[in-house]
Amino acid sequence: MLKNQFQKKSRLLNQHEFKTVFSGAKKAGDRFFTILFKENGLEHSRLGVIVAKKNSKKAVERNRIKRLIRESYRHQQYLQAVDIVVLSRRDTGKQSNQALYTALGRLWQQLEQPQKSTN
Repeated sequence: MLKNQFQKKSRLLNQHEFKTVFSGAKKAGDRFFTILFKENGLEHSRLGVIVAKKNSKKAVERNRIKRLIRESYRHQQYLQAVDIVVLSRRDTGKQSNQALYTALGRLWQQLEQPQKSTN
């Protein structure tokens, strides 16, 4: 198995897990992404990704955005034990890979820091 592979234990897998994050989640965001996160009581973080068709019309764009989010998440070593849902915003698909990767890096740094009430 690859060292940084996106394993099943690192994913939000069903509707119930996503709803749990949406209810009472804290937020962080920028012009490309909104991140919702909530403590999960586990020893590791888990990721869910939502790229709406209305925000990125082409499947190629949506899939590229999802790959970038997962790849960026895999390289994070110090995330707290939280469930995370990343939502892309309008026109995210028109941005370069480097711009999106940089934006995600800044958002992960916000999650690594002790959280104040951001709600």
